Amino acid sequence: MNFPEYGGPGDGDGCGVVDHHPDGTTVRCAAAGAWHIAWEHEGPDEIRTSFVCERHMGTVRAHHVYLDRHPVGPDCTHPRARWVDSRVGAWCRAPDAG
Repeated sequence: MNFPEYGGPGDGDGCGVVDHHPDGTTVRCAAAGAWHIAWEHEGPDEIRTSFVCERHMGTVRAHHVYLDRHPVGPDCTHPRARWVDSRVGAWCRAPDAG
């Protein structure tokens, strides 16, 4: 699959997409993530995900293949959150406390 270049994990829910400029410089996007993207399955219960900002979501939609997406929500950054797929959309759900 064709994935955008990332500068490593973003800060919390930050974008982190690397922009390449004509002069050869590269800059990692520091904008807040607006979209949580599921890129591919990494095993039976694991999905490769990342956050992108609103501007980079346009680039992703135009040039990259992904499984699903949803707006970044409060559970997306929880360390044990699970990606939930359904016929009505996708979201992240943190495990119940207890």
